[in-house]
Amino acid sequence: MRLGSTIAALALWAVSAGSYAQASGAALPSHPFVSTSGKAQLWMRPDIGEVKFEAGAQDASSEAAASQLQDLSASVMQLLAEHGVQATDIESYEVEKKTVQVGEGAPPVYSMGRLFHARVRDLAQWPGLVEMLVEMAHITGISSTFERMDGDDINTQLMAAAADDARNKGASLAKAFGRKLGPVVAIARGPLAQVGAPFMELQAGHETRGTAPQTGKYTVPDSIAYSQTVNAIFILK
Repeated sequence: MRLGSTIAALALWAVSAGSYAQASGAALPSHPFVSTSGKAQLWMRPDIGEVKFEAGAQDASSEAAASQLQDLSASVMQLLAEHGVQATDIESYEVEKKTVQVGEGAPPVYSMGRLFHARVRDLAQWPGLVEMLVEMAHITGISSTFERMDGDDINTQLMAAAADDARNKGASLAKAFGRKLGPVVAIARGPLAQVGAPFMELQAGHETRGTAPQTGKYTVPDSIAYSQTVNAIFILK
């Protein structure tokens, strides 16, 4: 009796879902199905850090501003080299050159800047490097993130674990309603916006932790989170 009611409810839901699909243009499966989600997370100590910042210069003379920026950039490159950062791990490029007003009635000055993005592979050098960047004049916008060299492998393993979690949850849910779990017909990373095509919303596999360094807090975090979430739609048998 209860199973019959459940099947009837599922059939009614399927008809309603079909009507919604026609109205919204989304393609829904024509068979009974169940959607589940799975998640896997792991905390790991980072083994690589990335720091981004801007070097800037201002002067009433465009040539003088450019010369100051060049000298500052050379000092930055030397500092990075002294802390074991290889030239191949440094990206730098010019930002927009502009004029800025420095005071009422005063003529505008030229402002020039260059963005730096450095990858630090020896994290023992991290505290000293960031501390000196913070103390360095005309260096602004400092932010940092941490990663692992084997991050892709970690995410691959977590994705498989998240898929197993979704499959196990789906099997348990199907069993609770007296059904069996069939093959998967749709998968997505992240939450499903609706039960219908295209069944997909992207989600980052790694929870990056960007931080603005604070005075006296230049240490490497003990761990960073890696997380994978997968949603799946299975046929009910």
